[in-house]
Amino acid sequence: MVAGLLAGALGADTADPHFYFWVLIPLQNLGHIGALALLGRVRGFPDLAEALSFEVEPRHARWVLAGAAMSIVLAWLAAGLRFLLGVEDATPQAIVEAVAETRGTSTMAAVVVGVAVLGPVVEEMIHRGLVFRMLLGNNRKPITAVIVSSVLFSAIHLVDPSLYSAAGAVTLLVLFAFGLFLGTLRARTGTLGPTIFAHSGFNLTTLVVLFFFPTPPTGL
Repeated sequence: MVAGLLAGALGADTADPHFYFWVLIPLQNLGHIGALALLGRVRGFPDLAEALSFEVEPRHARWVLAGAAMSIVLAWLAAGLRFLLGVEDATPQAIVEAVAETRGTSTMAAVVVGVAVLGPVVEEMIHRGLVFRMLLGNNRKPITAVIVSSVLFSAIHLVDPSLYSAAGAVTLLVLFAFGLFLGTLRARTGTLGPTIFAHSGFNLTTLVVLFFFPTPPTGL
C-alpha cells in the first residue's frame, strides 16, 4: 500500500495492471522484506531466517500439490456456502481483475513471479514466521498461533473494498480456512518451507484457472 501511495504521489498510473505487476508488487514485496529485516534487528534477531524458521528444501516442493488441492476444495466450499446462503457470486477482487487484464501479454510472467513466488514467500514470512515467532515467544500454545495468524491472514485482505459484502465474507472465511491449514502445517513441520510451497500451489492454481477460465476458484 505504501508503494502504491508513493507511486500515485509521483503521478504514476497505479491502476495500470502492467505497472502494478512489474513495479508495485515487486516494490511492495521488497519493502516488506526490508521491514522484516529491520524489525529483526530491533528485536535482536541476528539471523532473520533462523528467527522466522525460514528453511526451504527441495523435498518441500511436494507441498505445491497440497496447496493446489486446497485451492480446489475451498473453491467448492465457497460455492456451496454462497448457494446455501443465497449469496450472489462474489465481485472479483481488485487483484483478480488486474490479473485478468494481463492475459496474452508478457506481464503474465510478472504476475506468476509476483503472485505465485514472491507473494507466498513474503506472506509466509509475516504470518507463519513473524506472528508465529512472537506468539510462541510469549508462551502461547501453537493452536493460538495457528488461529491468530489465520485471522490476520484473512483480515489483511480487507484492504480490498470488494470484500465488504456478503460474498466477500465467504471469501474471507475461505481464506481463514486456508490460513488454518497453513498454520497447522507450520506448527507440525516447524519450518516455513512447506507453507511457502503450499501457498504457492494455491495461488498458482488460482492463476491457471483465471488465465484459462472465466473465474478463479478463490481469492489470491
